[in-house]
Amino acid sequence: MVKIDWYGNEGRCYPLPGTVKKAVCGVCSTPMNVARSVLRTTSLVEALDGGSHRCDAFTCPNLQKGWHKRIYDLKMDVYKAEISGAVDYWKKKAAAGKEIKKILKKYAVR
Repeated sequence: MVKIDWYGNEGRCYPLPGTVKKAVCGVCSTPMNVARSVLRTTSLVEALDGGSHRCDAFTCPNLQKGWHKRIYDLKMDVYKAEISGAVDYWKKKAAAGKEIKKILKKYAVR
């Protein structure tokens, strides 16, 4: 059975160095690749300020694939419906869940 992580990361995360040993993608549950102690910006505010800091950079190996983006977009649509209090939230979530499970069954490594 495929379990959907509705609130997980988008396929990348940037914790402080050494604080996380391993991470899985919040979109497809694939173990993420890691580059340790890299110097980079991790937010728009930091980028606009010209700053950067050291972090461990976790990225999903499937991040650039179309199916991965489609799942992320479906999850974002459900999230937007939830926070806006949409009357058809549960209907959207059920439909998105069905499509996400179908995509994961076809493409994701579990």
